[in-house]
Amino acid sequence: MDKPIFTPGFVGVEEVLRPAGYHIVLVSAPDVAGEVQAIETLRSQQVDGFIFVSLSHCTSNEHLLQLQNDGFPVVLVNRCTDDLSFNLVNWGDREAARAATMHLLNLGHTRIGTITGPVERLPTRRSAVERYAGWVQALAEQGLPVRKEWVVDGEYSYEGGFRAIETLLATGRSGGELPGALFIANDAMAIAALKALHQAGVHVPQDIAIVTVGDPPTAAYTIPALTTFSLPTHEAGRMAANILLDWLAAAEAPIVQEGPVVQQVTLRFHPVVRESCGARTAGHA
Repeated sequence: MDKPIFTPGFVGVEEVLRPAGYHIVLVSAPDVAGEVQAIETLRSQQVDGFIFVSLSHCTSNEHLLQLQNDGFPVVLVNRCTDDLSFNLVNWGDREAARAATMHLLNLGHTRIGTITGPVERLPTRRSAVERYAGWVQALAEQGLPVRKEWVVDGEYSYEGGFRAIETLLATGRSGGELPGALFIANDAMAIAALKALHQAGVHVPQDIAIVTVGDPPTAAYTIPALTTFSLPTHEAGRMAANILLDWLAAAEAPIVQEGPVVQQVTLRFHPVVRESCGARTAGHA
């Protein structure tokens, strides 16, 4: 609840549920234990259903399955699960990363590195794994190799993004070749990367072009403004709320009928082309 990334999603949920006469209770739970405690509290308040919005951590979902088996409608948003019994709204992280990398390739770049989220470190983030896979896929489709020296974990944080650029630049100072473009797996790392590159005298997009995922308001005001693939959080919130309404309506139906179908949906990211990719002055190597 305290993550700005999810604010548009909460707005979307409210837009659907409040006109339908439902009151919304927001609870922040940092981990599975927090979710279990929140569920107990909310059940004691006799809530009608649950929407869980997550940071794509790959953790246990047994408590959610139990909640669902107890008869509560449950919708998951951005959750790491392969269980087909859950209503699930995810966004297409792999395709967004592929499209972002293809955007750089279409601008003429062939030396494309990436700053990733936690792909190998615990706790693993599904979005980080999928975005890395999308970058790899785009390169493979063009017959380009993955150069390990151009893959740096930025930890999905400002500090990590800044350090990742320092790591890449150190490679250049030691005689290694630098990438001509970067796919950066979230906006926090991208914003920090801009600062690190500026301090090092590296120009964006003239020396290194950047495309990222996530489109906070600040992305339009960085120098240069960030080219991003915007998260469909608002759309996800509305869709999750509508799925929940379907299940609530079925539970209240006076005649016994077949329940609603479980829905699992993947939403697309939306490209927002600005200055950091160099699209307005294409022709980079």
